[in-house]
Amino acid sequence: MEMTKRKKITGTIELAAAAVVLIVAVVFAPAYKTAVGEADSTVPQTEAQTESPSEADTDSLTVKENIAVTEPTTAPPEVGAYTVTPNYIVVTGDAAMEMYSIAKQKLLDYGGTVNALSTAVPDVKVFALLAPTRMEYYGPEEYRTGSHSQKRGIEIAYGAMNDNIVKVDAYDRLSRHTDEYLYFRTDHHWTARGAYRAYEAFCASAGLACKPLSDHETGQLEGFVGSMYRYTQNEALKNNPDTVEVFYPTVEASGQFFSGPAMDDGKNLRIISTNISDPASKYMAFIQGDKPLIKMTSNVGNGQKILLIKESYGNAFAPFLLENYSEVYVLDPRQEGVKGMNLPQFLRDNGIQNVLFLNYMMAPSNSKYMNALNAMIYA
Repeated sequence: MEMTKRKKITGTIELAAAAVVLIVAVVFAPAYKTAVGEADSTVPQTEAQTESPSEADTDSLTVKENIAVTEPTTAPPEVGAYTVTPNYIVVTGDAAMEMYSIAKQKLLDYGGTVNALSTAVPDVKVFALLAPTRMEYYGPEEYRTGSHSQKRGIEIAYGAMNDNIVKVDAYDRLSRHTDEYLYFRTDHHWTARGAYRAYEAFCASAGLACKPLSDHETGQLEGFVGSMYRYTQNEALKNNPDTVEVFYPTVEASGQFFSGPAMDDGKNLRIISTNISDPASKYMAFIQGDKPLIKMTSNVGNGQKILLIKESYGNAFAPFLLENYSEVYVLDPRQEGVKGMNLPQFLRDNGIQNVLFLNYMMAPSNSKYMNALNAMIYA
């Protein structure tokens, strides 16, 4: 459904109101107990957003009609009282989430990056999936509408992409399942169940069969207290830990991870791990966390290969690709060993026919991630 364009005066009032809310929230928010900017290999940017909320700009772009993201199909839950920390994390009861604000130019640049790879390898099918965060479905209304609308942000990025790029509408699929455990409360990632709902959307866009979750063997890791607790030190989060649910591939599969694109130093990969004791590290249940480069193989036997380009949001998603592809490559541009690699040449050398850019909504504004990704494409 096409989003109704706001009149300029309405957008100005919304931005001014958002700025006032942020000023009040920051002044009266609880004292922040953890050093802002602490290094974290699993959080692309909590530095929560590189653009301040006042830099959002949504009114001057005409979005292509064919990329409008579907409106949510279920009403958002009641939020109740909440607080905002000085680094723009919203805490609602026993859950916390990053604040998002539209940075139009960053989103346009992200679309240009996707286009650049597609142009460099015209025989490769390119997909793009921008994943909304918990805020968009469970946050306070003022932080998921107007200049904070992730739906609008996705539309801007998709609108900047060429027509041959397949834009995956995970937004709608997730919105239909908000009564499920889609996102962690103490961490910024989605759960494996949330990743699966996005995978359903990907399969629909790619014309692939998607096995139901009931076909997968499952497991659980209890006591997960993740990045949102680390960045807020909020006791309600600590006292109400998350459960990490895992879904094992239904096909025979194995994998290795490598330090660089030569792939000459492979080490065995645990696609799913359940023996993680550290409460803060249990999201590493998926493909052992952030590796520079991974190659997984399955016995589906169709000869199809795909490269998943991701930050840590892609970790919970990657195992599902084994259901439809003989070979699944996973690339994290932030990692030292792959910096500066020639990505178009890598695709050609390995006969990879498909690429999926999967990023959560903060990634286009993460300069570290985007600079590394661009360096690979324009190598």
